Amino acid sequence: MRVLVVDDSPVACMLLCAILESAGIDSRIAESGEQALDILDSYTPDIVTMDVNMPGMDGYATTARILQKHALPVVVLTASAQVADAAIRALEAGALAVIQKPAGPEAPDFDQRVDELLRTLRVMSQVKIVRRSSTADRMPSTVSKRPAPESTDIPKIVGIAASAGGPAALKTLLQRLNPAQPWPILLVQHIAAGFIDSFREWLERIAPIPVKVAEANQSLEQGVLYLAPDDCSIGVTCRNHVQLESCRPEQLICPSADHLFHSMAKALGQSAIGIQLSGMGRDGASGLLDLKNHGALTLVQQPSDAVIDSMPRTAIDMHAACEVLPAEQIADMLNTLARQYLNDNRPRQGR
Repeated sequence: MRVLVVDDSPVACMLLCAILESAGIDSRIAESGEQALDILDSYTPDIVTMDVNMPGMDGYATTARILQKHALPVVVLTASAQVADAAIRALEAGALAVIQKPAGPEAPDFDQRVDELLRTLRVMSQVKIVRRSSTADRMPSTVSKRPAPESTDIPKIVGIAASAGGPAALKTLLQRLNPAQPWPILLVQHIAAGFIDSFREWLERIAPIPVKVAEANQSLEQGVLYLAPDDCSIGVTCRNHVQLESCRPEQLICPSADHLFHSMAKALGQSAIGIQLSGMGRDGASGLLDLKNHGALTLVQQPSDAVIDSMPRTAIDMHAACEVLPAEQIADMLNTLARQYLNDNRPRQGR
């Protein structure tokens, strides 16, 4: 495996390269975003590690440029969870994961951080990145509108699943969403522990609706976006109450998109909408199929619109999607359904 380390700190670069070399991994160093882009013109690594705070071109802009020009996986390394907000911005730019840098051999958690770093790099280096166009190139104003499908039941909840590349899709979807959403929205986003509060704050800045970290047994409110808390999978009861289940040590994925979708299918059946966005792996596909088989509306992000297309493609291959749409059109469909619901339930005024 070959790694390009992008960091303006000589000490951090020396430590990271020593860790990689000890694991038999070839590495090169770029001390700035500009230098990283120059190196990538003649050197093709399997993966890039990215610092976010650098002079000149910062980690956000560098990550976006790498995805546009080279379609390489990028993992952000932060000095501390206290800079989680900066890390979330990097995920928005298209980074696949955010982990903490090993602080040094004298740190009590050094071995744990090294194991996490090496494991993350090995897994993420296998991810196939969909080349991203710039925001200007996407021209959202030209996106066609699709009519909302006819429904035999009134939706009572929306569930969204996302993993690697999800924040970019979520930003597109949520910024286009109308604030009048007559249902609660539950979100499962695979993200490292310790970042959920910063992730919630970031979502609240871009979403037109309130965003909360879900609590066990709370009643779900219309027009609120709920997140699965750290170390828990989130589900729903037939009375629209939150159901939390602690992650088990043997679970590979937690929070689980399949857990959310299966719970929605069991509790609400066709009175639900399931949405599968960008991500790596298979999580969510079987749950989405369960929802579809119960008569629910299931929407899957178009693979060419996703940073990582394996989660959407798996759902499509399993015939779990009622509609396959770009993130913008998924938002348009939710807005159309919301308007239909609100119009149908508007009080009639007598003359």
